[in-house]
Amino acid sequence: MASGTRDLGITFAARIVIICIGLGTQSCLAWLLAPSGRGSYAVCLVFAALLRVVFAVGCDAASIYFVAAKRFSVSEGITYTLIYGGIGSGLAIVTGLVLMQLPLSFFDKATPTAFYLALFSIPTSIYSLIFMRLLTSVYEFGWFAIISIMYGLVQFLSIVVFLGMFSLGVSGALFAILVADIVAITSTLFFFRREYGIKMEPLSIVNLWEMLHYGARYHIGKISNQANIKVGTMVLAFFATREEIGLFAVASMLTFQATVIPDVISTVLMPRVAGDGVGKKELVARCFRLTAIICGILLLVIAVFAEPIVVILFSPKFLPAVLLIRILSIGVVFRCACKVFEPYLLGINRPGSVSISVAIGTVVNLTVLWFFLPVLGLPAAALGIVVGFFISSGLLSFCFIRFSGLGLKQILQLGLSDWAFVSNTVKQYRQKF
Repeated sequence: MASGTRDLGITFAARIVIICIGLGTQSCLAWLLAPSGRGSYAVCLVFAALLRVVFAVGCDAASIYFVAAKRFSVSEGITYTLIYGGIGSGLAIVTGLVLMQLPLSFFDKATPTAFYLALFSIPTSIYSLIFMRLLTSVYEFGWFAIISIMYGLVQFLSIVVFLGMFSLGVSGALFAILVADIVAITSTLFFFRREYGIKMEPLSIVNLWEMLHYGARYHIGKISNQANIKVGTMVLAFFATREEIGLFAVASMLTFQATVIPDVISTVLMPRVAGDGVGKKELVARCFRLTAIICGILLLVIAVFAEPIVVILFSPKFLPAVLLIRILSIGVVFRCACKVFEPYLLGINRPGSVSISVAIGTVVNLTVLWFFLPVLGLPAAALGIVVGFFISSGLLSFCFIRFSGLGLKQILQLGLSDWAFVSNTVKQYRQKF
């Protein structure tokens, strides 16, 4: 318990720092690029993100699971990640280059240079994400925190230099991501080399196949999860102006900051669930209850004070995003609470359940967009995410109940032990700091 509380505290503290840095980064982007440039930047990110997810075939989840479950050594995890991710990155880049030759209005939203930089960021983004997350698989949460913060700082400083000093616009913002990725990859590999003596392991087709099999079962869910978040921006890229895309991107970014809480909890839970055998179901249920309360309060504050937040952070030009923020906040509450069920299902080797749940939510999201975008306009993109999150969260809850054996009352009912857990955690950190 003490170890888990310490890891949670370190990861959460780091994420708070990262959020502050990230908000500073997003504020710089908003003020320097304005809604039009912010929209172009968002379209490039969506383009790269969807290609990355489609062709990575669950590489991140598979790498973390096999190392956390001690089925792979750290060296094997890195070796197979390099191979697995390299193949996926190559296919993604080639596919992206082919798509760019098509006469789609999507590619009118940014310059060719910006889209090329987005494509080249695919392999660096894959490796930086997985190598940093592998630190949590071996319980190196302190170094995970340090390198994550360093990543955010490098990106922020690069944006200040490339946009503020050299006025490179959207291309400069994308190049900043490349720089931050390379620094994170180099730092993480240096740490693993020094502390774990990593080396390239001989290729085992059996091991690679097992990793691919796990990743493939999670693949649909990973694609759907990204699509559920980014489908609004993707659809708007065909039918909306760059300014409207920029407004929606800022609204999404701000409300999704609340997901840092379930992300932190999931990061700490995943290696423990995978290494436990039965999944620590009571702990996951407690995390669900506490996450729902904390995120609900946070999102309520964001919704109520959306107008001054937008004016201060992003400039008055982004005020039309306030309505979108308030709509999105409703769906993000459901997403935050039920997201902690994902590490449980992944950790007990049930990635397919996550995939199906999130995929259905994405289909619902697209359906809402299809019927309501012509009628409601920009708010329809936010409404689609809300309904999609509601459905996928309900299905994730059903899967957790089914496989954990806990009843709905056991999952929802707050007890004295929950408040005692929070109180003891606070006391431990007050004594330490």
